[in-house]
Amino acid sequence: MAVEWGRAHVNLEGIMSIGVDELAWRRGQTYMTVVYQIDDGCRRLLWVGGGRELKTLRQFFKWFGEKRTMKLRFICSDMWKPYLAVIAEKAAQALHVLDRFHIMSHFSKAIDET
Repeated sequence: MAVEWGRAHVNLEGIMSIGVDELAWRRGQTYMTVVYQIDDGCRRLLWVGGGRELKTLRQFFKWFGEKRTMKLRFICSDMWKPYLAVIAEKAAQALHVLDRFHIMSHFSKAIDET
């Protein structure tokens, strides 16, 4: 009941930057997608969805709304292909920044192979 009330009364105005990531929970390959606000001066969890498929992140954008999505200027995510595809489809106007951890991981592997 408290969560429903909070969801109905959350202020989503002015969000210009979001981050998208997944969390592993339980044992094995069970994931949740998390979307959080990363604007200067306001960092908060916005949404959690089960799984990390295309449809999961599409559910976030449906909940967030087209008007708010069009106002996004920055989105940060890892290189998980379903996330990349949905962000390109739903929020192409936003600058998509790939997170430093995954970029450096790819650089390290490339250096090791060289």
